Amino acid sequence: MLYTALLPKWWFKVQLTHAPPEKQPQRGGRTLGEQLKAVCPTIADPAKAYYIPSWVMPGGDMQTIYLYTQHFKPAGCPVSYERDIFEFSDGGKAAIDWARPRRDSSPESPLIILVPGIAGGSHDYYARSFIHRISQQPYGYQVVVLHSRGCNGVDLHTPKAFHAGMTDDLREFVKHLAERRPKSRLIGIGFSLGANILTKYVGEEGAGCRFVAAASVCNPFDIDTTVRAMCAPTIKNRFLYAAALTRSLISVFTSNQKVILAGEVALDAKRIVSARNINEFNEEYTIKVFGYQSAKELNVGGSCVHYLKDIQVPMLFINALDDPMCYRRTIPFDDIAKNPHLVLACTRYGGHLAYFEGTSVTPWLPSQLSSFVESMLTWK
Repeated sequence: MLYTALLPKWWFKVQLTHAPPEKQPQRGGRTLGEQLKAVCPTIADPAKAYYIPSWVMPGGDMQTIYLYTQHFKPAGCPVSYERDIFEFSDGGKAAIDWARPRRDSSPESPLIILVPGIAGGSHDYYARSFIHRISQQPYGYQVVVLHSRGCNGVDLHTPKAFHAGMTDDLREFVKHLAERRPKSRLIGIGFSLGANILTKYVGEEGAGCRFVAAASVCNPFDIDTTVRAMCAPTIKNRFLYAAALTRSLISVFTSNQKVILAGEVALDAKRIVSARNINEFNEEYTIKVFGYQSAKELNVGGSCVHYLKDIQVPMLFINALDDPMCYRRTIPFDDIAKNPHLVLACTRYGGHLAYFEGTSVTPWLPSQLSSFVESMLTWK
């Protein structure tokens, strides 16, 4: 575990992928890359951009498991919320958590929208640690967390929960906010599955996207490849990551079984709760209620990698090469380099959404995301 102290510093350099400077968008005499380098030097300045994992837990598995243990320990990053219930046009509902204190009274104040991972939410450590940082000075920005249907204390009101490519709920919520606050600058940040949903949404919207910028953290990009890898009969899948994700999906079903089974689509509850992996769950529940022919069709169609070329707002992607849930082989380096609006920051280490550093095991991500938000709001 001491190898982090023995390896040369360049080994931990953040690797950037982006279009050539002459092709990047410019504002105020600065290209996108120049703006990030000036305001986000620890992620975009080659001379200063490093991520050195904590020597206590240098590996991706250890970091990811430790992150999970912190989800329900608010002492380190105390954040309180004010909850609203948002009703969608089809009658479905979702929890909306506004970080306190509310700073959205001004119709022109910026607003950051977080999209969590599978069945995740505002209690997750990666969300709390970022909100704790961005809500304080010198930033002081308002954050709102959009949860998935059937999660975080709000029951389903229709048989449909969510899936990896479901962007309609995000689209409707963003439209609602934009109409209420037409002068506010909106920034979207997605984590894990939420990063895939956010990226796909931004690509679908193209030039009409209501975000001024967006960020993606630990994005799987290719849902089909990722899910197939998670369904492989390995010890990790059977007892750790894939098993935990499958249990989360089954929990959403069992908590809302009465509403789901009351729908028009015939479902076998026993087969759903007996699903051994994500694909089996999708075959028995998701594809049936959402009208897909197969889990593969669902996964391929829901992958954000197909929409990268259509993104027309600045977007930062942060991925770790040792992420045990989002694999190196699914990171679309070439596709990102072809779009001048995109920047990919890759680290050798960090695990899945963890990125702990130092002997005190503190999170590295909040400062990077906060400086990115600041860079986009000051780039004029």
